[in-house]
Amino acid sequence: MNRVLIVVALIFVLLCVACVGMGVLFMLLPSEPAAENTPLPLPTSGPVNTVGIQAAPTPMVGPTVVGNGITVTLNKLTNGFPRELLFQVDAESSAKITQVALIVAIDGQSSRSRQVPDFTSDSKIQATYRWDLGRGYLPPGVSGQFWWTIQDSAGGQLETPKQSFRVDDPAHQWKKISNDQLALYWYAGNDSFGQSLFDRGIQAMKFLQQDTGVTVDHQIQVFIYGNRSDFFNSLEPGASEWIGGSAFPEYSIVLIEVAPTNLDWGLGATTHELTHQVIHQKIKSPLGDLSMPHWMDEGLAVYYETYPGTLDTQFSVPLKRAIQHDTLQPLRALSGSFPADSAAANLSYAESYSVVDFVIRHYGRDKLAQLLQAFKAGGFYDDIFQRVIGVDTDGLESAWRKDVGAQPRAISTRAATTPTAFPTFSLSTDATPTPR
Repeated sequence: MNRVLIVVALIFVLLCVACVGMGVLFMLLPSEPAAENTPLPLPTSGPVNTVGIQAAPTPMVGPTVVGNGITVTLNKLTNGFPRELLFQVDAESSAKITQVALIVAIDGQSSRSRQVPDFTSDSKIQATYRWDLGRGYLPPGVSGQFWWTIQDSAGGQLETPKQSFRVDDPAHQWKKISNDQLALYWYAGNDSFGQSLFDRGIQAMKFLQQDTGVTVDHQIQVFIYGNRSDFFNSLEPGASEWIGGSAFPEYSIVLIEVAPTNLDWGLGATTHELTHQVIHQKIKSPLGDLSMPHWMDEGLAVYYETYPGTLDTQFSVPLKRAIQHDTLQPLRALSGSFPADSAAANLSYAESYSVVDFVIRHYGRDKLAQLLQAFKAGGFYDDIFQRVIGVDTDGLESAWRKDVGAQPRAISTRAATTPTAFPTFSLSTDATPTPR
């Protein structure tokens, strides 16, 4: 009996030892990593929402680079919008470093910028270049690449890898909704506020495409500022006090002031500036500039701002008054930049809209599309109007005045053999006026 108990006890001990060993073994074995919660790729065809784009200036630091005896130990860009972009590089070599240059290439621009920073020539250098946004303004949303070229006295040369960057306004927690054609950013107002502006922009671009055949090649970015102070803090110095929106067609970027309590005006302003951007992408001349009368550019923007609908009283009232009192501005005078005075500017916008509306009603949308393509090819304004719709600028103004019930304007006879060359204007340098 005692032997049986002893055998049972030994078996029990052995089993305990085996269990402990297996436990230790399992502890020592490498565990299988848990599955990562990897987000699915965001669709590009439908709207995408992103909250909190950037909350503070964040330095962009590049990796250490070694080549030809030169070592770059620091390569950093700090976004200090709206004041500056600060580029920094530290490098060392066995020989004295004699040349340092910063190269910046902005997306969508054919030229590059080469800047020479201040530094003291030595075997170890620290170079800094401050891009003053007050003098060389870049709006939020601009992106590009930068890199450094460095040379020492022994002939060693080094070019750092290109680094991508983006100018953001870090003063706000931005929300975003986007598709392939449009990206809309806002921070004031709820999600439905941003969605309404986005939907109206997409609708406007659809109408423009149906009427003129003009489509969007590159995504347009729209930044909505919720109050006047924030809006003007984001603009370049010297902006006119009466503006409520500003477009930068060379970058396909629009900045607009829209308070959440002023959505109706914001819907029109967003459409207005988007029209500018689409037209600029497709109707610019072979030289890269917009070769069309300014009144047609702004008239199209106001037309689609109100389409389908009626002209806002901000424009309809001064237009009606000018027709009644025979104070309309000559159409040729509206081919250039509009007046800085807000009242005169409103009349300029109103007349431009009215003439574009007349062209569409009287000559048809096909003729409008033909005019846009003709302006893209370039030529004298009068020659283009004569070839497409059968009248020059003066003939168009006379027909329009008769249509709206205005007095005919006395137009001096001009020699047909000496046409005036058309001026070339960048699109939308005149900003959207603020609502009254």
